[in-house]
Amino acid sequence: MLALVLLGTGCQSLNYYSHAALGQLRVLTGREPVERVLARLEAERADDPQADLLYQRLKFSQEVLEFAERELALDPGDRYRTYVDLHRPAVVWNVFAVPELSLTPYRWCYPVVGCAPYRGYFDREYAERDARRLEQQGYETFVGGVAAYSTLGWFADPLLSSFVTWPEPDLAALLFHELAHGQAWVPGDVAFNESFATFVGRQGLSAWLSAHGQVQVELDRLRALSERRRLLDLLGQTRKALRQVYTSRFSDDVKRRLKADVLAAASQCYVDHRERLGGGRFDPLMAGLNNARLVSVATYEDLVPGFARLFESVDGSWHAFFERVRALTELGPGERRAALLEGVEPASRYQQVAHDREHGRADEIHCEALSRHLFDGEFAGRIDDHVGGRGDGQHEGA
Repeated sequence: MLALVLLGTGCQSLNYYSHAALGQLRVLTGREPVERVLARLEAERADDPQADLLYQRLKFSQEVLEFAERELALDPGDRYRTYVDLHRPAVVWNVFAVPELSLTPYRWCYPVVGCAPYRGYFDREYAERDARRLEQQGYETFVGGVAAYSTLGWFADPLLSSFVTWPEPDLAALLFHELAHGQAWVPGDVAFNESFATFVGRQGLSAWLSAHGQVQVELDRLRALSERRRLLDLLGQTRKALRQVYTSRFSDDVKRRLKADVLAAASQCYVDHRERLGGGRFDPLMAGLNNARLVSVATYEDLVPGFARLFESVDGSWHAFFERVRALTELGPGERRAALLEGVEPASRYQQVAHDREHGRADEIHCEALSRHLFDGEFAGRIDDHVGGRGDGQHEGA
């Protein structure tokens, strides 16, 4: 693998691919069969709560894999039959980089998997060092830890200490998500790949909870999805306002001031509605909101409503759903995206269904301060404020 990826690369790429290959090799060589780990933990769990928790989650993970194969038409094969203790909180750290006055991310391209708007590092310091280098080139960055990733069937992915002791519903959803990557993958189309897996993870978890009669857990999950949907709506409004600023004809200085206004408005709106937006769950995301963080969220969510509509169109048949998804992979990028967005409302239909089941009505977050940036008259008024309030229709910029 290392020989393949090094062909035609420069010095910087050589360093990165050597790092990536070595990091993956360390994960693979650290694998231990789950059954062997369970046997060892059996003697330790009575006196060690952490050992007992790991024992319980490892057993649970194997039950989830059986359910995935039996009920969701997901074939685990030999994936997640081994365990690795990473001795760190994340398996990789992803770096996102976006220009200061744009929402178009920097893209890295790789053999086999295509291009992506992020790059993963097995070492946090390495990731942060490259993020600083990109910042010196004028990019805004976001470095986020990742608990799991899929090697798309190239290797037998193990269970990792970075996620295996999560609460059972979160662990189940993650396993369904990662297994979904083995069903359909389009090189370079991150929005398609991740939105598809995100939908499968959520819908698979719903099926699991229903099958096990966990009604209260399902209600709690729907409530959390409603909060997340409202946050995504707020971030969607923010991206829309910023896009209008970035594509305007005004000078970069004016754009920077307007950008600051938009981000301040989004932050204030979050504070005003914090209890309905997770009650503090999303504070870390909002604390450092910038273009890169906005792009990182959109990557995993944008097309989820389209996959929900597709699932409904085949009456919830997983086999038929996966066939339809694989057919979409044969289309060009524009056709594929258009097919998924056809008939989908701007708000997430999937998450809206979850919300309606809980409350019986739509309950959107409306941010008045952000809305002022989305109407031509008010937008022009803000420009007037920033260029001295001339009011004569003459604005800075080409």
